[in-house]
Amino acid sequence: MDTNNPTQYRVGTSSYWEDWSNWNYIAGSRNSGNARFEFSKVNPADNYDVYSVVATGDFNPNTMQITVTNTSDTNKGTKTVYNGGNFFFAKGTTVTQDNFTITEKGTTGLSKTVKIDATAKKLVVEYTLDDKENKYAALLASSKADIAKTGVGLPKAESKVRTTFDAAISAFESEQTYEKYVTLSEAQTAYYKSTDVQMPEDGKVYVITNVQQDGTCYYFSYKSEDKLKAVSDKSQAAQFVCRVVNNKYVFVNVEDGKYLVVAAINSSGTNNGKGYITEYDAQWTDLTLSKNSILSCFNIGGKRATSGNKQNGNFIVDKKDGAFNGWDMTEGNTASYTTAFKLEEVTYPNTITFNTVSDVEGVSNLATFSAPFATVIPTGVKAYYVSTADNTKATMKAVEGKAIPAKTGVLLTSESTDAVIMVPATAETLATIENNKLGNSAGAEKTIAEGDNAYILAGGANGTAFYKGTIGSTLKANKAYLTLDVVGGEAISMNFGGNVTGINQIVNAEQNNAPVYDLTGRRVVRTVKGGLYIKGGNKFIAR
Repeated sequence: MDTNNPTQYRVGTSSYWEDWSNWNYIAGSRNSGNARFEFSKVNPADNYDVYSVVATGDFNPNTMQITVTNTSDTNKGTKTVYNGGNFFFAKGTTVTQDNFTITEKGTTGLSKTVKIDATAKKLVVEYTLDDKENKYAALLASSKADIAKTGVGLPKAESKVRTTFDAAISAFESEQTYEKYVTLSEAQTAYYKSTDVQMPEDGKVYVITNVQQDGTCYYFSYKSEDKLKAVSDKSQAAQFVCRVVNNKYVFVNVEDGKYLVVAAINSSGTNNGKGYITEYDAQWTDLTLSKNSILSCFNIGGKRATSGNKQNGNFIVDKKDGAFNGWDMTEGNTASYTTAFKLEEVTYPNTITFNTVSDVEGVSNLATFSAPFATVIPTGVKAYYVSTADNTKATMKAVEGKAIPAKTGVLLTSESTDAVIMVPATAETLATIENNKLGNSAGAEKTIAEGDNAYILAGGANGTAFYKGTIGSTLKANKAYLTLDVVGGEAISMNFGGNVTGINQIVNAEQNNAPVYDLTGRRVVRTVKGGLYIKGGNKFIAR
């Protein structure tokens, strides 16, 4: 502190000193490494006219900032004030609007009227929202449309940002004030920026859509060429089943089992930059998803090259012509490229609904299945294939391993009637299945043709069995059917092997007149409903 002037403080090492005694506000000086600050009171209030800056009308007190420049000759100065800030003028100074230059921050879309109230000593800035009626209506409409959307990439139903947004919509709809308009606008912005969004889920199937700057949409596709393309025709879009692995995402094309990887020029990708590989390889197939600034969109990151680039260090980039011939590590959405992708969930038959059966010993619920990609056997489910088959009977064999190979027909059994989802295999051990007599319709419907010798699992006149398929009939995608080397009977029974683990149905029409025996070997004339009998060497339950 300067002992000669107790209101002045010096910071520095040299003896440089300046006289600030005539200044009536906080001041400072720097010279030769010294600084002096004066903290002083203004002269008595009766020597000054104190003008307050008052903002009224449509404004947001939380974000609005007014910078006022006092241009009067006697009290020049610029300072930033908020609503209620003050300016000092020498007593009796005639103050007009010309004494001030006003600039604003946070008042976009607002018009202002400036007035001097000499009596009340106020500089009044009145703000009015431009085109208020239409802006109110537009914000409410867009907010309602946003909150109605659900799905991948959007804030979760239970997220705070969604509940806050919903409450702001209700409040503004009930009373349309400027304050509530601002609150709703801020809630909508927070909703767009939220990273607490719904992510893709195991076993669900998605169409991946690229969003261009002008709103044009392109869809991932492998149909036109043997490489990843972005096409404008949604009917050509690939459908990808998702598998979540250690917070990364694997996407497999349900039609042909292609695993999605970053597509780039030949020298910068795998498989000649085609944008897919045919088998799981974590370094290429495990992709990252990060929230894009565009609502409901993600950036998709993955490995671009074998060396020099870390895994997941590059975004997939779609060019303006729909070509994947580049990459970028920065989020963008420009006229030349975009990294914004959204995932739209679609229905796909990899959810297995079991058929309850009562006439197959040891089996409660049964379904057939196949897929163009390897799939994990769900918990609580057993898988079987047909190891041998003749014109009356098919012998089932349990699948050993955690995953079913691609394009392999199997029978699935479960003690529960609950549906299960078949997810793509990643690091799971594939089962070894040899001489399987089950055909498959993996990835596409199967039309039964002459010479297929195809038998379809069904519940018919002879109970649950494989019944001869009708030529020209269609089997749904991702199912399995029995194939015989030569045409057999009208239906083929199932034998799950072991100690009578299955009921061998009487399904050959030529055996209908064969004698019936009980399990002790005694011939019976009349069966009892629900009883277990043998006919033609096959076991059956009487109905």
